[in-house]
Amino acid sequence: MRLVEMRRRAGARRVCVALLIAAPLLLASCGKKGGGDDEDSAAKTPVIVSVTTTTVKRGDISRIQLINGPVAAVPNRDVKVSSLVAGRVAAVNVAEGDHVSSGQIVAKVDDHTFRDQVSQAEAAVQQAQSSLENARLNFTRNQDLFQRGIAARKEVEDARNEQNAAEAALKTANAQLSTAQLQVSRTEIRAPIDGTVVKRSISAGEQVDGTAATPIVEVADLNEVELAANIPAASMAQLRQGEEVALKTDALPGRSFAGHVIAISQAVDPASNAGLVRIRISNSDRTLRLGMFLGAQIPIETHKNVLLVPSQSIYRDEEGKPRVFQVEGDTATAQDVKLGIETATTDEIVDGVTAGETIILNNGYGIEDKAKVKVEPANAESDSGDEKGDKSDAEAGKSAKPDGGAKKAAPKGRSAKKDDKTP
Repeated sequence: MRLVEMRRRAGARRVCVALLIAAPLLLASCGKKGGGDDEDSAAKTPVIVSVTTTTVKRGDISRIQLINGPVAAVPNRDVKVSSLVAGRVAAVNVAEGDHVSSGQIVAKVDDHTFRDQVSQAEAAVQQAQSSLENARLNFTRNQDLFQRGIAARKEVEDARNEQNAAEAALKTANAQLSTAQLQVSRTEIRAPIDGTVVKRSISAGEQVDGTAATPIVEVADLNEVELAANIPAASMAQLRQGEEVALKTDALPGRSFAGHVIAISQAVDPASNAGLVRIRISNSDRTLRLGMFLGAQIPIETHKNVLLVPSQSIYRDEEGKPRVFQVEGDTATAQDVKLGIETATTDEIVDGVTAGETIILNNGYGIEDKAKVKVEPANAESDSGDEKGDKSDAEAGKSAKPDGGAKKAAPKGRSAKKDDKTP
């Protein structure tokens, strides 16, 4: 009996141990089954993306060619005035900013040496005149003697030659006198044109060598100035001589200057595939100064009454093709589009959408076709900016991207799969 009782107790202990081992496994199995159901339920729940929308509109848009460069004087209206004689500068009568008239003396070179040369030349002229008078008298006398049979013919011919030599000597002396007087006049450096002194390089007491290497002042006529810049050859064909251009400069914010295209180069640099364009600008109030940086935006191609959307509403697929997301209710449908003119704020759509359609404006990166979306109201500031951009592009086509390159590739570090999981 005692042995049987001991065996019964041992069996009961083994059952308890088995139950204790099996219980956690059963609980884990139940928990795992319940977790799988939760994941399946979550997978079946659609992801809703919050977006803002805009409407496809009609308007005008222009492709813009940007032109930038420094202000320069009109050709032949900007002169570096140099002394034509060497010597010490006695005086400089003007400074930067002074207005000068054509013929006005702007500087003076010491002329004592040149005046002495004039005196020598005058004395040489007087001597030549005396020699010529003597030669004429001698010729007349010998000719008279020859007619009376007293003098030989050779004596007459010699007298004639002496007279001719004296005449030539007088001409030489007069030429030397004229040259000496010219040198004296050149000691007075005069402005060759009406204009403004834009640079003074020499002061009184300095030496000049009589060449263009040492200019004294620079005088420019600033009533009109020019902007010369190189543009791509493809854009040159779209420009027209006489076309009006509006120019601006950061140095004078809020100011606009009217100009017009006066010349388009007929040659293109083979290295850069660009050619020179010159724009003439009226500057009667002399607001623009030489060297000031100017910029112009020239519409070289305009499309009127075409479909327009904000640039940020254009998205690119994995192959880089442009597309938009059309929104109907709470569903966004991907639609491939063909782009026309592209600017910094507005793009033209040639094919793929119609006027009045609603498309995603913001938060369209990474969503898939037929995705569920929730339309959020766009803030007033963004709407105002879009309207301003549309108006600017429609009226003047400003802030363009001249090369029309692809834009808005997905930001670095973001994948479509990651965005799909973002609510």
